[in-house]
Amino acid sequence: MEPDYSGYTIAELEDALANIDREAFPDRVERIKDELNLRHPLGKNNPETLDDNFESNEQFFRCPSCEEKIGFFSKTANKWGKRKVCPHCNSPFETMFKLKVFAIAFIPALIINLFVLRPLVVSLGFNGAFSTGILCGIITILTMRYRKIRSPNTA
Repeated sequence: MEPDYSGYTIAELEDALANIDREAFPDRVERIKDELNLRHPLGKNNPETLDDNFESNEQFFRCPSCEEKIGFFSKTANKWGKRKVCPHCNSPFETMFKLKVFAIAFIPALIINLFVLRPLVVSLGFNGAFSTGILCGIITILTMRYRKIRSPNTA
């Protein structure tokens, strides 16, 4: 009987890929990889060919364990500290910021701030510093990710 990988979570698929006997089940390895490719953003990230900066279990406002949505304004997301607990499955995760996304977004955001957002805010009668605050909030939202807490023996 063949396993149905479409019912697996991303974490379960990654675990299956890490622990499968690749010589005995090469077809299953390919099916697991195909299923992971379907679920990863952009549909083209192969877990074995990802760059070193990518954490395969990181999520954008989703629990990295149960993959349930965690709202940006939820009590869990707004607790102080880096470590948090999922309200759905009670598994711990940590908040991180992707510096690569920040670096890519910084120059376009600065240009938008100077030529669009700041003049708009000033024309509405507010201080121009409000546009900087709005911009910082947007960049923070775009760079925030959730990931499983690494165990000390795998780091």
